[in-house]
Formats: sequence, C-alpha cells, structure tokens
Amino acid sequence: MKCSIEDGATVAVTKCLKIKPEDSVLIVADAPSKDIGMAIRQKSLEITDKVRFFNLDLPSYGGRPLKTMPNSLVEAIKKATAAFFVAGPMEGELETLRGPFLQLIVQKARLAHMVGVNETIMKTGMCVDYDKVATITNRLYDLLVKTTEIKVTSPAGTDFTATFDPDIKWIPCTGIIDKIGVWDNLPSGEVFTAPKTFQGRIVVDGTIGDWIEMKYSGKVDYQETPLIIDVEHEIGGSFIKKIKCDHKELLADFKSYVNSEANASRIGEVGLGTNVFLKEIIGNILQDEKFSTVHVAFGDPYHEKTGATWASDYHIDLLMRKCSIWLDGRQIMDEGKYIKEILG
Repeated sequence: MKCSIEDGATVAVTKCLKIKPEDSVLIVADAPSKDIGMAIRQKSLEITDKVRFFNLDLPSYGGRPLKTMPNSLVEAIKKATAAFFVAGPMEGELETLRGPFLQLIVQKARLAHMVGVNETIMKTGMCVDYDKVATITNRLYDLLVKTTEIKVTSPAGTDFTATFDPDIKWIPCTGIIDKIGVWDNLPSGEVFTAPKTFQGRIVVDGTIGDWIEMKYSGKVDYQETPLIIDVEHEIGGSFIKKIKCDHKELLADFKSYVNSEANASRIGEVGLGTNVFLKEIIGNILQDEKFSTVHVAFGDPYHEKTGATWASDYHIDLLMRKCSIWLDGRQIMDEGKYIKEILG
C-alpha cells in the first residue's frame, strides 16, 4: 500500500496518541517539518478544536539554535494534554530546548517525540501496524528483563558484551502513547536500557544521531567510512577509550561531542529495534534505531525512564547493521533476522 504524509499523520494522531475531543494538542515544528506539523494539525482538528501550532523558525523567536525556550511555548505547555514535537535537531538545543520541553510536557501530558521526522518517515515508519509492533516489542521485552548478559557482533566488526543491573529497567517502546506522563519516539519499535557494564568494539556502519546526522547526511557513507569505537568498563562506568574514522572532520566532530562533559563519553543505552515493517536503513536515526538490529548511545541513559543513577545533557545514538545477538548465550538474531519466537 502506498502511503502519504496524511496517512502517517492519521496513525500518529488516532493510533499512537489516541487524540480525543477533550484533548488540548500542542504541535512544535520548524521550517523543514512544517508540512508534517500541519498534517498532524489538520488531523487533530478533525477530533478537537483545541490545537496550538508553533514554528520554531519564526524570526520572533530569535533564530536557531534557540538559547532558551520561548515564553509563549512554556505557557502553551501548561495547557496541553497531548503534544507532537516534530522540529529537527540543532546543535546545542538538546540542553536549551528539547530537554526542558520534555521535562515540562510529561508532567501533565503525553508526548510523541518526532525530532528529525521527514516525508520518508511519515510514508514508511509511521504507516505500519502498531498493534503488531507492540506485540513483537513486548515478546522481546519479556526475554530481556530476564537477561543478565548480551553479546553482539556484526559483519563489519562490532563485537561487544554488556551486562545488566536488575534494578535498571528495560523500556519497551511500542508507539502506543495513551497515558499522561508517557512519551515515546515516533516512529517507534524498540526495547532499550542502560547497561551495567559494556566492553568491546562498536563499528558504526549504519546511522549517527543528533546534529551530527544532519551535518553529514548524504555526505558520508558509513559502510565505506565507519566510525570505530572501543569501549572499556572501569569503576564508575563504561567509557570510550579509542575512536577511529578515516573521515577526519566527522572524527573531530564526534570527539568534540563525546568530550563535552564527563558522562558524554559514557555508554548510556543499548537498544534493539522491533519495527519489523521497516525495509531499509534511511540515514535518519529517529527511524533507523527501530530497524531490526542494535543501536547504542553515549550520554544520558534516559535516567527518568530506566532508573539509572547518573545523567548527562548529551545523548547520541549509533546504529550498527546486520547485528547478531545472544542473550545469556542463546541466539535471538542472526545478522538482522529475529528468531521465529520473537516474530510469532
């Protein structure tokens, strides 16, 4: 079935956030995502007349990247019961805008976090059966909560082992956002946690997130020029010990990012994608981290969700292609293919 932006907006509004007539909807967009934001606005207006739309690129807000959250947006958050954040990432805005926005909105509303969403994503990752995504996600979650150790390899050279603390939660992301205080990235489909220990090599031949993704989109083929990261566990966490990449500017930008603060170079996330409807990696981490493979992140461990006892103002996701996965010695994925027990 051929899908449109409007079809993706319909799924986001009616299936994922389940907007109701009594909802007050807040939509935050920017110039590149304006058409997507407007499609979500139109679908929301078919259900409720209480819809606010913000374009962060308006000159009156002072120019991107924004140094603070606009007062008018802060006031709108106070009235919202559901929100869609579709504006793209900008260097520095995780600390000044997106982080504070998330902290405020989840106090009284539910949030579809869609940073970097584009037309391709609306026509692919959003046009899927989220009931099926939820079923697969929950099956995998049931296995992961009992897991003490995961081993991951890939044809490109990824080879790491991570262990887990039972007090740190695995988080299933199904795309169903129907309770106050709940937020999820859309498109959805993953299970993630903050590992207790992490040791080994990551060969990033898929996608790199945050503003680095935007800067190098279409300019670097990570399969030809992967980012190679060696991580070692030590007292106090698992940190980067060595980084290699033949693309010198990318290497310099990534080093700068993970050296921004002490915990920016600490492994904060291990995640497994469960949106089996995705057919290819598109170079956008918002969708690609839901692909059937493994991603990791340096920086914040989503401590408010996982219960991790540390935090960071930074978080950058990295995707590896065609991963094979073993949970406590039992293989559940072979080069990007889940076993039948997961798929059902």
